[in-house]
Formats: sequence, structure tokens, C-alpha cells
Amino acid sequence: AQARASLVCFWALQLLAVALIESIQFETMQMLSKALVFLAIAAAPCFAAVAEPAKGLRAALQSTDDTMVKPFKFNQRLIVCNAYPNHSPITLTRNGVQALAHGKDALHFQQCREFDTHLKAHDKLDLQLDAIGIHGTFEVGALPESDAVLLLVLQKRDHSKLLSFQSFAFPTNSETKEAQLAVIDAYKGNHSSAAHLKVEDHIITKKGDHAMSKRVEVLNFNRVYTVEEGSYDASVIGQKATKLLNLVQNINFVVLRTGEDGNFPESLVVFPELQSSSPNLRCTVLTMVLVAFLAAFMPSP
Repeated sequence: AQARASLVCFWALQLLAVALIESIQFETMQMLSKALVFLAIAAAPCFAAVAEPAKGLRAALQSTDDTMVKPFKFNQRLIVCNAYPNHSPITLTRNGVQALAHGKDALHFQQCREFDTHLKAHDKLDLQLDAIGIHGTFEVGALPESDAVLLLVLQKRDHSKLLSFQSFAFPTNSETKEAQLAVIDAYKGNHSSAAHLKVEDHIITKKGDHAMSKRVEVLNFNRVYTVEEGSYDASVIGQKATKLLNLVQNINFVVLRTGEDGNFPESLVVFPELQSSSPNLRCTVLTMVLVAFLAAFMPSP
């Protein structure tokens, strides 16, 4: 049908040309004749192509270097935090081949690190504490179909020496004016389940200045929040652990509650830990919006 339509169009052009020839001068007619010859030569490959059987839309949309159709490639970075209470550092290997943290670069207790590696679904991360012979494997589940920073927290299993994991994803939005804050509880002790994090404006006042009111928020652990840029005092309610947070917009932060009752004191770890750009910084009002909890990984059985 497509070939028949193309031939009809070509014949219509010829009839139009005959009509024009009868009404134009000789010189113009010569130019028109040459144009028709060129048109016929150019149209011949098109008729041949129309006669070929269709290969389907899928074949037409195959991604090659010279097509407009390109596969999406998402920027999905990885942050790993070691909250396992032990003096032995953790080695980290991806798919049994790529050594991400080993030797002098092994990940110590209360350390977080961002790795320059592109994860894929079903990747396996092997983690091992060589000094005590503890080993665990974490299998990556379905990944977000967008740019994201993936957070993996390694910790001690309740009432056992075995490894356990918590995993989260920071949604990526380059236009946001807030920082994103993951608040993670990896402490092992009797009072761990009821803990909350108190966050309040960090205000520096000079002698003689009037006292200023602070905004205070109480946050649940194991969630991801968006927080206005500024400096804040963070503490676990009812505990001594405190930390200064200097949050910057468009940066992902982790607050990690670590320790083990009777062995390692309770403390708060901040990653990355930034210095305030101004010692007299007056913080803006604290506003927090709870972001939907995203489980980016699925631990292997």
C-alpha cells in the first residue's frame, strides 16, 4: 500500500509538470526537466525501501551510537557506614572481584565512606571482620529508577555476633534548597528501641544579647528527612550524646547512633562532618518534612 501511494504521488508530480511546461518559457522548461530527472533518481531508492518487509518498531528503536534513542543511565552512588561495635575494621568486596575497602583502607568502626562504584540489581557486597571471623553478604535488590545516593549501614545483630544491615536511598533533586538527613539507630543496648533524636537551632549569643527562642523537633530514628540549611544541635533524648550539625543544601548527611551497652559508649556520628562557614551563623527556622522511607536494598536470606 505504501509503494502504491508513493507511485501515485510521483505520477501526480509528472502531470503537474506537464501542465506547467505548457505555460512557461523554453529556458524555464529546460530547468524544470533537469529537476524532474533529479527527482526520479532520488525517489528510486525510496520505492525500493518501501517494498522491503517491515522489521517492527522494536528493531527501529534499537540503541546504537548514531540514533536518537539512548538508554537511561542513572547516577547511583553508594555510602557505607560501619556501626558494628568492634575494633576490627571491615573489608568490603563487590561481586567477589572489586575490592572497595581492604588493607589500610578497610572501614573502621564509626566510619562512613562514599564509594565511586555504580551498583546494579543483584550485585553482592561481601563484608568481613577478619579479626573475629565474622562474614556477611548483602545482595542489592531493586534500585530506584532515578539518580540516587544509596546508604548501607552495617551493624551487629540483636543478641548475636552476626552482621545485620539497614539500607536507605536519598532521593536526588538538584533544585532543592534543603539538605537530606538520614537518622539511623545502630546502638545495641536496653534503651535502644525507645530512643529519639532531638534537633534544635544552634544559636551563638554574645554576652549581653537577649535570649532567642529555638525551634525544636523530635525525630524518629531510621528515617530520611529534608532539613533547611543551617547549624543545629542534635542529641539523643535522655542520653549524653550530642553533636553539632552543619547542614548544607543539596548534600546528603547521615547521623548515626552507635555503641554497645557495656562495651562501647554511646555516641553520635555525622557524615560528612562539615565546619560552619560562619562562626556567627544565625540559623533559619527549622522545618522538616518526612520523606517516604525507601528500602533500596534487600538483604540476602
